[in-house]
Amino acid sequence: MLSHPTRRKFALALPILAALVGPAAAQANAPKSAPQITVMTRNLFLGADLAPAINAPGIGEAIDGAGVVYNELQSTKFADRAVPLAREIKRSGADLVGLQEVAKWRKQTPSDGGAPPISPLAGATPATTVEQDFLVILERELKKAGAKYRVALVNEEFDAELPVDVDANNATGTGPLAALGADFDVRLTMRDVILVKKGSKVRLGKTRTGHYKTRYEPSVGGLKIPVDRGWTSVEATLGTSKFRFLNTHLEAFGDPKIREAQAKELVAGPLDTKEQVILVGDLNSGTTRHNEPEKPGDDLAFKALAGFGMKDNGARQSCCFENIFDANAVLDHTVDHVLSKPALKTVRAKVTGNDRSQRTASGLWPSDHGGVVSTLRLRK
Repeated sequence: MLSHPTRRKFALALPILAALVGPAAAQANAPKSAPQITVMTRNLFLGADLAPAINAPGIGEAIDGAGVVYNELQSTKFADRAVPLAREIKRSGADLVGLQEVAKWRKQTPSDGGAPPISPLAGATPATTVEQDFLVILERELKKAGAKYRVALVNEEFDAELPVDVDANNATGTGPLAALGADFDVRLTMRDVILVKKGSKVRLGKTRTGHYKTRYEPSVGGLKIPVDRGWTSVEATLGTSKFRFLNTHLEAFGDPKIREAQAKELVAGPLDTKEQVILVGDLNSGTTRHNEPEKPGDDLAFKALAGFGMKDNGARQSCCFENIFDANAVLDHTVDHVLSKPALKTVRAKVTGNDRSQRTASGLWPSDHGGVVSTLRLRK
Protein backbone atom coordinates (compact mmCIF):
# COMPACT_ATOMS: atom_id res chain seq x y z
CA MET A 1 0.00 0.00 0.00
CA LEU A 2 1.25 3.48 -0.85
CA SER A 3 2.00 5.85 2.05
CA HIS A 4 -0.04 9.09 2.31
CA PRO A 5 2.80 11.39 0.96
CA THR A 6 3.42 9.01 -1.93
CA ARG A 7 -0.28 8.90 -2.79
CA ARG A 8 -0.43 12.71 -2.85
CA LYS A 9 2.60 12.92 -5.18
CA PHE A 10 1.04 10.28 -7.43
CA ALA A 11 -2.25 12.20 -7.56
CA LEU A 12 -0.45 15.43 -8.46
CA ALA A 13 1.39 13.67 -11.27
CA LEU A 14 -1.79 12.37 -12.97
CA PRO A 15 -2.78 15.66 -14.71
CA ILE A 16 0.81 16.10 -15.96
CA LEU A 17 0.82 12.55 -17.33
CA ALA A 18 -2.51 13.09 -19.07
CA ALA A 19 -1.24 16.26 -20.69
CA LEU A 20 1.89 14.46 -21.95
CA VAL A 21 0.09 11.50 -23.51
CA GLY A 22 -2.81 13.56 -24.87
CA PRO A 23 -6.58 13.21 -24.41
CA ALA A 24 -7.02 10.58 -27.12
CA ALA A 25 -4.38 8.24 -25.67
CA ALA A 26 -5.71 8.66 -22.12
CA GLN A 27 -9.23 7.75 -23.29
CA ALA A 28 -7.96 4.73 -25.21
CA ASN A 29 -6.21 3.40 -22.12
CA ALA A 30 -9.20 3.95 -19.81
CA PRO A 31 -10.94 0.70 -18.79
CA LYS A 32 -14.35 0.18 -20.33
CA SER A 33 -17.15 -0.83 -17.98
CA ALA A 34 -18.41 -4.36 -18.60
CA PRO A 35 -22.11 -4.44 -19.53
CA GLN A 36 -24.83 -5.50 -17.12
CA ILE A 37 -27.59 -7.96 -17.96
CA THR A 38 -30.81 -8.48 -15.99
CA VAL A 39 -32.41 -11.92 -16.16
CA MET A 40 -35.46 -13.49 -14.56
CA THR A 41 -36.71 -17.00 -13.89
CA ARG A 42 -40.45 -17.45 -13.32
CA ASN A 43 -42.42 -20.63 -12.71
CA LEU A 44 -46.04 -19.79 -13.62
CA PHE A 45 -47.60 -22.79 -11.79
CA LEU A 46 -49.46 -25.04 -14.21
CA GLY A 47 -52.62 -24.61 -12.14
CA ALA A 48 -52.94 -27.93 -10.31
CA ASP A 49 -51.07 -30.72 -8.58
CA LEU A 50 -50.89 -33.66 -11.02
CA ALA A 51 -50.25 -36.26 -8.31
CA PRO A 52 -53.89 -37.47 -8.01
CA ALA A 53 -53.79 -38.52 -11.68
CA ILE A 54 -50.22 -39.66 -12.32
CA ASN A 55 -49.92 -41.52 -9.00
CA ALA A 56 -53.19 -43.41 -9.48
CA PRO A 57 -52.91 -47.23 -9.33
CA GLY A 58 -55.36 -47.85 -12.17
CA ILE A 59 -57.30 -46.23 -15.02
CA GLY A 60 -60.49 -45.78 -12.99
CA GLU A 61 -58.61 -44.04 -10.18
CA ALA A 62 -56.68 -41.97 -12.74
CA ILE A 63 -59.95 -40.73 -14.26
CA ASP A 64 -61.17 -39.75 -10.79
CA GLY A 65 -57.79 -38.13 -10.06
CA ALA A 66 -57.95 -36.21 -13.34
CA GLY A 67 -61.25 -34.77 -12.13
CA VAL A 68 -59.54 -33.50 -9.00
CA VAL A 69 -56.79 -31.96 -11.15
CA TYR A 70 -59.27 -30.31 -13.51
CA ASN A 71 -61.35 -28.82 -10.72
CA GLU A 72 -58.22 -27.41 -9.07
CA LEU A 73 -57.22 -25.86 -12.40
CA GLN A 74 -60.55 -24.02 -12.54
CA SER A 75 -60.12 -22.71 -8.99
CA THR A 76 -56.58 -21.37 -9.51
CA LYS A 77 -57.70 -19.00 -12.30
CA PHE A 78 -54.65 -18.37 -14.44
CA ALA A 79 -56.39 -15.49 -16.24
CA ASP A 80 -56.47 -13.69 -12.88
CA ARG A 81 -52.94 -14.69 -11.86
CA ALA A 82 -51.51 -13.54 -15.19
CA VAL A 83 -52.25 -9.92 -14.25
CA PRO A 84 -49.76 -9.67 -11.32
CA LEU A 85 -47.35 -11.97 -13.17
CA ALA A 86 -47.23 -9.54 -16.10
CA ARG A 87 -46.67 -6.64 -13.71
CA GLU A 88 -43.80 -8.55 -12.05
CA ILE A 89 -42.11 -9.11 -15.38
CA LYS A 90 -42.54 -5.46 -16.32
CA ARG A 91 -41.13 -4.23 -12.98
CA SER A 92 -38.17 -6.61 -13.27
CA GLY A 93 -36.93 -4.83 -16.40
CA ALA A 94 -35.31 -8.16 -17.31
CA ASP A 95 -33.66 -8.37 -20.69
CA LEU A 96 -34.28 -12.11 -20.81
CA VAL A 97 -36.91 -14.13 -18.95
CA GLY A 98 -37.03 -17.91 -18.53
CA LEU A 99 -40.55 -19.23 -17.90
CA GLN A 100 -41.49 -22.69 -16.69
CA GLU A 101 -44.87 -24.48 -16.48
CA VAL A 102 -46.29 -22.46 -19.35
CA ALA A 103 -49.22 -24.86 -19.60
CA LYS A 104 -51.57 -25.40 -22.49
CA TRP A 105 -54.81 -27.16 -21.54
CA ARG A 106 -57.06 -28.67 -24.22
CA LYS A 107 -60.44 -30.38 -23.95
CA GLN A 108 -62.51 -32.89 -25.93
CA THR A 109 -66.23 -33.51 -25.41
CA PRO A 110 -67.54 -36.16 -25.36
CA SER A 111 -64.69 -38.36 -24.18
CA ASP A 112 -63.28 -40.87 -26.63
CA GLY A 113 -61.17 -42.53 -23.95
CA GLY A 114 -58.24 -40.13 -23.77
CA ALA A 115 -55.23 -40.35 -26.05
CA PRO A 116 -51.85 -42.09 -26.22
CA PRO A 117 -49.71 -42.79 -24.29
CA ILE A 118 -52.19 -43.19 -21.43
CA SER A 119 -55.40 -44.26 -23.17
CA PRO A 120 -56.01 -48.01 -23.16
CA LEU A 121 -58.19 -47.69 -26.25
CA ALA A 122 -57.06 -48.01 -29.85
CA GLY A 123 -58.11 -45.11 -32.03
CA ALA A 124 -58.43 -42.54 -29.26
CA THR A 125 -57.51 -39.11 -30.62
CA PRO A 126 -55.81 -36.15 -28.91
CA ALA A 127 -57.93 -33.22 -27.73
CA THR A 128 -57.49 -30.09 -29.86
CA THR A 129 -59.93 -27.52 -28.43
CA VAL A 130 -57.88 -25.03 -26.41
CA GLU A 131 -59.36 -24.25 -23.01
CA GLN A 132 -56.46 -22.32 -21.47
CA ASP A 133 -53.20 -21.34 -23.18
CA PHE A 134 -51.06 -19.75 -20.48
CA LEU A 135 -48.67 -18.21 -23.01
CA VAL A 136 -51.44 -16.47 -24.96
CA ILE A 137 -53.03 -15.24 -21.73
CA LEU A 138 -49.73 -13.95 -20.34
CA GLU A 139 -48.83 -12.21 -23.60
CA ARG A 140 -52.18 -10.44 -23.52
CA GLU A 141 -51.62 -9.22 -19.95
CA LEU A 142 -48.05 -8.14 -20.74
CA LYS A 143 -49.42 -5.99 -23.54
CA LYS A 144 -52.08 -4.49 -21.25
CA ALA A 145 -49.43 -3.72 -18.63
CA GLY A 146 -47.22 -2.00 -21.19
CA ALA A 147 -44.53 -4.63 -20.75
CA LYS A 148 -42.87 -4.97 -24.13
CA TYR A 149 -41.72 -8.57 -24.44
CA ARG A 150 -41.73 -11.06 -27.27
CA VAL A 151 -41.40 -14.83 -27.34
CA ALA A 152 -37.91 -15.87 -28.40
CA LEU A 153 -38.25 -19.63 -27.98
CA VAL A 154 -40.76 -22.30 -26.91
CA ASN A 155 -40.04 -25.93 -26.03
CA GLU A 156 -42.94 -28.39 -25.73
CA GLU A 157 -42.33 -31.11 -23.18
CA PHE A 158 -44.73 -33.30 -21.16
CA ASP A 159 -47.88 -33.94 -23.22
CA ALA A 160 -50.57 -36.29 -21.92
CA GLU A 161 -54.34 -36.70 -21.92
CA LEU A 162 -56.83 -38.43 -19.67
CA PRO A 163 -60.59 -38.82 -19.44
CA VAL A 164 -61.91 -36.69 -16.58
CA ASP A 165 -64.65 -37.46 -14.06
CA VAL A 166 -65.33 -33.86 -13.13
CA ASP A 167 -68.45 -34.45 -11.00
CA ALA A 168 -67.37 -37.67 -9.23
CA ASN A 169 -70.46 -39.37 -10.64
CA ASN A 170 -70.05 -42.46 -12.81
CA ALA A 171 -73.67 -42.20 -13.96
CA THR A 172 -72.92 -39.09 -16.04
CA GLY A 173 -69.99 -40.51 -18.01
CA THR A 174 -69.62 -40.30 -21.80
CA GLY A 175 -67.83 -42.29 -24.48
CA PRO A 176 -66.27 -45.75 -24.28
CA LEU A 177 -65.24 -45.27 -20.62
CA ALA A 178 -68.62 -43.87 -19.53
CA ALA A 179 -68.94 -46.56 -16.85
CA LEU A 180 -65.85 -45.08 -15.17
CA GLY A 181 -67.40 -41.59 -15.13
CA ALA A 182 -65.45 -40.06 -18.04
CA ASP A 183 -67.25 -36.75 -18.66
CA PHE A 184 -64.72 -35.42 -21.21
CA ASP A 185 -61.01 -35.63 -22.03
CA VAL A 186 -58.39 -33.10 -20.92
CA ARG A 187 -54.94 -32.77 -22.42
CA LEU A 188 -52.02 -30.97 -20.78
CA THR A 189 -48.96 -29.80 -22.71
CA MET A 190 -46.12 -28.36 -20.63
CA ARG A 191 -43.75 -25.81 -22.13
CA ASP A 192 -40.67 -23.82 -21.18
CA VAL A 193 -40.38 -20.39 -22.81
CA ILE A 194 -37.77 -17.65 -23.19
CA LEU A 195 -38.96 -14.05 -23.48
CA VAL A 196 -36.81 -11.14 -24.62
CA LYS A 197 -37.51 -7.51 -23.83
CA LYS A 198 -38.25 -5.42 -26.89
CA GLY A 199 -35.77 -2.57 -27.18
CA SER A 200 -33.17 -4.39 -25.11
CA LYS A 201 -29.59 -3.96 -26.31
CA VAL A 202 -29.21 -7.73 -26.14
CA ARG A 203 -28.92 -9.20 -29.63
CA LEU A 204 -30.07 -12.78 -30.07
CA GLY A 205 -28.50 -15.41 -32.28
CA LYS A 206 -28.89 -19.16 -32.62
CA THR A 207 -31.57 -20.88 -30.55
CA ARG A 208 -31.70 -24.51 -29.44
CA THR A 209 -34.04 -26.79 -27.53
CA GLY A 210 -33.63 -30.28 -26.13
CA HIS A 211 -35.26 -32.99 -24.03
CA TYR A 212 -33.54 -34.99 -21.31
CA LYS A 213 -32.92 -38.66 -21.98
CA THR A 214 -33.40 -39.38 -18.29
CA ARG A 215 -37.03 -38.94 -17.34
CA TYR A 216 -39.66 -39.85 -14.79
CA GLU A 217 -41.98 -42.56 -16.11
CA PRO A 218 -44.81 -43.41 -13.73
CA SER A 219 -47.23 -46.19 -14.58
CA VAL A 220 -51.01 -45.76 -14.55
CA GLY A 221 -52.84 -49.07 -14.77
CA GLY A 222 -49.79 -50.62 -16.40
CA LEU A 223 -49.50 -47.83 -18.97
CA LYS A 224 -46.22 -45.94 -18.84
CA ILE A 225 -46.36 -42.12 -18.86
CA PRO A 226 -43.20 -40.50 -20.30
CA VAL A 227 -42.76 -37.21 -18.43
CA ASP A 228 -40.57 -35.21 -20.78
CA ARG A 229 -38.53 -32.31 -19.40
CA GLY A 230 -36.10 -30.16 -21.31
CA TRP A 231 -34.21 -26.94 -21.86
CA THR A 232 -34.15 -23.92 -24.13
CA SER A 233 -31.09 -21.84 -25.03
CA VAL A 234 -30.20 -18.78 -27.04
CA GLU A 235 -26.84 -17.31 -28.03
CA ALA A 236 -26.75 -13.63 -27.11
CA THR A 237 -24.52 -10.58 -27.39
CA LEU A 238 -24.53 -7.43 -25.27
CA GLY A 239 -21.94 -4.88 -26.31
CA THR A 240 -18.78 -6.88 -26.86
CA SER A 241 -19.86 -9.62 -24.45
CA LYS A 242 -21.12 -12.90 -25.83
CA PHE A 243 -23.01 -15.39 -23.68
CA ARG A 244 -25.42 -18.31 -23.77
CA PHE A 245 -28.73 -17.99 -21.92
CA LEU A 246 -30.30 -21.25 -20.77
CA ASN A 247 -33.70 -21.97 -19.22
CA THR A 248 -34.75 -25.33 -17.74
CA HIS A 249 -37.13 -27.14 -15.43
CA LEU A 250 -35.72 -30.28 -13.83
CA GLU A 251 -37.94 -33.14 -12.70
CA ALA A 252 -40.07 -32.58 -9.60
CA PHE A 253 -41.36 -36.12 -9.05
CA GLY A 254 -39.80 -39.50 -8.41
CA ASP A 255 -36.25 -40.39 -7.40
CA PRO A 256 -34.08 -37.25 -6.98
CA LYS A 257 -31.37 -39.09 -8.93
CA ILE A 258 -33.52 -38.42 -12.02
CA ARG A 259 -33.02 -34.65 -11.73
CA GLU A 260 -29.36 -35.19 -10.84
CA ALA A 261 -28.95 -37.12 -14.11
CA GLN A 262 -30.75 -34.33 -15.98
CA ALA A 263 -28.36 -31.78 -14.45
CA LYS A 264 -25.44 -33.91 -15.64
CA GLU A 265 -26.97 -33.98 -19.14
CA LEU A 266 -26.95 -30.18 -19.03
CA VAL A 267 -23.28 -30.22 -18.04
CA ALA A 268 -22.37 -32.54 -20.90
CA GLY A 269 -24.63 -30.73 -23.36
CA PRO A 270 -25.71 -27.08 -23.58
CA LEU A 271 -23.56 -25.95 -20.62
CA ASP A 272 -20.47 -27.25 -22.39
CA THR A 273 -19.37 -24.02 -24.06
CA LYS A 274 -16.36 -21.70 -24.05
CA GLU A 275 -18.69 -18.71 -23.90
CA GLN A 276 -20.08 -17.20 -20.73
CA VAL A 277 -23.26 -19.02 -19.76
CA ILE A 278 -26.22 -17.98 -17.62
CA LEU A 279 -28.58 -20.74 -16.48
CA VAL A 280 -32.00 -19.91 -15.03
CA GLY A 281 -34.82 -22.19 -14.02
CA ASP A 282 -36.67 -24.31 -11.53
CA LEU A 283 -34.07 -26.92 -10.63
CA ASN A 284 -36.16 -28.52 -7.88
CA SER A 285 -32.86 -28.62 -6.03
CA GLY A 286 -30.66 -26.55 -3.75
CA THR A 287 -28.34 -26.89 -0.77
CA THR A 288 -28.57 -26.15 2.95
CA ARG A 289 -27.75 -22.56 2.00
CA HIS A 290 -31.14 -22.48 0.29
CA ASN A 291 -32.92 -24.32 3.14
CA GLU A 292 -32.71 -27.44 0.98
CA PRO A 293 -32.88 -30.38 0.87
CA GLU A 294 -36.43 -30.92 2.02
CA LYS A 295 -35.95 -34.63 1.35
CA PRO A 296 -32.75 -36.70 1.10
CA GLY A 297 -31.19 -36.31 -2.33
CA ASP A 298 -32.90 -33.02 -3.20
CA ASP A 299 -29.49 -31.36 -3.28
CA LEU A 300 -27.93 -33.73 -5.82
CA ALA A 301 -28.81 -31.78 -8.98
CA PHE A 302 -27.61 -28.47 -7.59
CA LYS A 303 -24.37 -30.08 -6.38
CA ALA A 304 -23.77 -31.51 -9.86
CA LEU A 305 -24.05 -28.03 -11.36
CA ALA A 306 -21.95 -26.42 -8.62
CA GLY A 307 -19.32 -29.11 -9.10
CA PHE A 308 -19.14 -28.13 -12.77
CA GLY A 309 -18.31 -24.59 -11.70
CA MET A 310 -21.69 -22.87 -11.87
CA LYS A 311 -21.92 -19.91 -9.47
CA ASP A 312 -25.08 -18.98 -7.57
CA ASN A 313 -26.25 -15.49 -8.61
CA GLY A 314 -29.81 -15.74 -7.32
CA ALA A 315 -31.82 -14.59 -4.33
CA ARG A 316 -33.54 -16.60 -1.59
CA GLN A 317 -36.23 -17.80 -0.73
CA SER A 318 -38.32 -18.59 -3.84
CA CYS A 319 -40.41 -21.65 -2.99
CA CYS A 320 -43.14 -22.66 -2.39
CA PHE A 321 -46.68 -21.78 -1.32
CA GLU A 322 -48.43 -25.01 -0.36
CA ASN A 323 -51.72 -23.27 -1.05
CA ILE A 324 -51.96 -20.22 -3.31
CA PHE A 325 -55.22 -19.28 -1.57
CA ASP A 326 -53.49 -18.83 1.79
CA ALA A 327 -52.61 -15.18 2.43
CA ASN A 328 -50.28 -16.24 5.27
CA ALA A 329 -48.29 -18.74 3.22
CA VAL A 330 -44.54 -18.10 3.04
CA LEU A 331 -41.67 -19.02 0.75
CA ASP A 332 -39.16 -20.89 2.87
CA HIS A 333 -36.63 -22.55 0.56
CA THR A 334 -35.07 -22.08 -2.87
CA VAL A 335 -35.29 -24.21 -6.00
CA ASP A 336 -35.47 -21.36 -8.55
CA HIS A 337 -31.97 -20.28 -9.47
CA VAL A 338 -29.79 -17.99 -11.54
CA LEU A 339 -26.35 -19.56 -12.11
CA SER A 340 -23.36 -18.51 -14.20
CA LYS A 341 -20.06 -19.83 -15.51
CA PRO A 342 -17.46 -18.43 -15.40
CA ALA A 343 -18.56 -16.77 -12.18
CA LEU A 344 -20.23 -13.44 -12.90
CA LYS A 345 -20.60 -10.64 -10.39
CA THR A 346 -24.08 -10.25 -8.93
CA VAL A 347 -24.95 -6.56 -8.96
CA ARG A 348 -28.30 -7.20 -7.26
CA ALA A 349 -30.82 -10.00 -6.89
CA LYS A 350 -34.33 -10.25 -5.51
CA VAL A 351 -37.35 -12.52 -5.16
CA THR A 352 -40.71 -11.43 -6.61
CA GLY A 353 -44.24 -12.68 -6.08
CA ASN A 354 -44.07 -12.71 -2.28
CA ASP A 355 -45.82 -9.39 -1.58
CA ARG A 356 -49.37 -9.85 -0.26
CA SER A 357 -50.46 -6.60 -1.93
CA GLN A 358 -49.82 -8.21 -5.31
CA ARG A 359 -52.26 -11.06 -4.83
CA THR A 360 -55.24 -11.20 -7.18
CA ALA A 361 -58.60 -9.64 -6.38
CA SER A 362 -59.86 -13.20 -5.84
CA GLY A 363 -57.17 -13.74 -3.20
CA LEU A 364 -54.63 -15.83 -5.11
CA TRP A 365 -50.85 -15.61 -5.08
CA PRO A 366 -49.52 -15.14 -8.64
CA SER A 367 -47.91 -18.60 -8.49
CA ASP A 368 -46.88 -21.24 -5.97
CA HIS A 369 -43.28 -20.10 -6.65
CA GLY A 370 -41.68 -16.71 -6.39
CA GLY A 371 -39.69 -15.29 -9.28
CA VAL A 372 -35.96 -14.56 -9.10
CA VAL A 373 -34.50 -11.47 -10.79
CA SER A 374 -30.74 -10.97 -10.98
CA THR A 375 -28.61 -8.26 -12.53
CA LEU A 376 -25.18 -9.58 -13.48
CA ARG A 377 -22.02 -7.95 -14.75
CA LEU A 378 -20.85 -9.77 -17.87
CA ARG A 379 -17.24 -10.38 -18.76
CA LYS A 380 -15.92 -8.86 -21.96
